[in-house]
Amino acid sequence: MAYEYQEYPKYLYHPIEAPQGKVFNNAAETEGLSRRGWVDSPAKFPMPGRGLAPFKAWWSQWEWLVKVLALLLGVIATVAKLLGLL
Repeated sequence: MAYEYQEYPKYLYHPIEAPQGKVFNNAAETEGLSRRGWVDSPAKFPMPGRGLAPFKAWWSQWEWLVKVLALLLGVIATVAKLLGLL
């Protein structure tokens, strides 16, 4: 008997939802998954961010808090200097 290719069932992988893989049994189950980051091999997972990318994500979320803390420290230092504590 000759080999006959069957597209389904097939494994797809997602770096967060299913890094070990998940079996899909038909085309309806896999519709639109590639746009959401599903790939046919874990080797195709996107590389983690390099350089400042992780810091930029953190900074965009916490920038306001850093600015508030800097303002508070400035006010405390000014008051302490006016009172002669520094």
